[in-house]
Amino acid sequence: MKTKRGSWLVALSMVCASAVFSMGVAAQSGDWKSYSYAPDGFSISAPSAPVMSKQDVPTEKGSFELRSYLVEVGSSALYVGVVDYGSAVSGRDPADVLEGAKSGAINNVKATVSKESKVTLGIYPGLSFESENDTMHFSARIYLVGSVLYQVLTASPKSEPYAGTERYLNSFQLIPRTH
Repeated sequence: MKTKRGSWLVALSMVCASAVFSMGVAAQSGDWKSYSYAPDGFSISAPSAPVMSKQDVPTEKGSFELRSYLVEVGSSALYVGVVDYGSAVSGRDPADVLEGAKSGAINNVKATVSKESKVTLGIYPGLSFESENDTMHFSARIYLVGSVLYQVLTASPKSEPYAGTERYLNSFQLIPRTH
C-alpha cells in the first residue's frame, strides 16, 4: 500500500539508485527498544519493530539488493536502508560514494540541504545532513562500511518535526554481520 508519506520515502530510498519502494507501517505505541539485524550488521532503537522489505535496484554497475527497514510514527518515518555494492565500489574514494548517495537522495526528493557535515561511525566515513523540500524535513546519516552503504534517516512534515530524530540517529550501531 502506498501512502502519501510513502511517496517521499520512495524517493529518498533511491539514495543508492533509482529504486522503487513504498510501504506504510503504523507504529505501535510503547517504549523504545533496540532491534538487531545481524545479517545486515546493525542495531537501531525505535518505538516499534521496523518492517523489512527487499527490492532489487538496477544501476549502471549492475543490480543490487536494497534492504529497507521502516517504522512509521504518526506522520513521520524512521528508516534504515542497506545496500552491499561488493566490488562495484572497490577502488573508489569513499567520499565520492557518500557524496553520490547524498546527491541522489536530495535530487530524488527535490530537496535542498540546510546542514551538512562529515561524520564517522567508529573508523568508517559518513555524512550527516538535513534537507527540506516543499512539505518535508529530512535528517540523515549515511555511512560506507567497506562495500556496504547504510542510510539512516527520519522524515517528517516541516510543520511537525519528529522529536525523536537525534535519539533514533544516535542509536544506530554496527554489530557483527552474519551471512
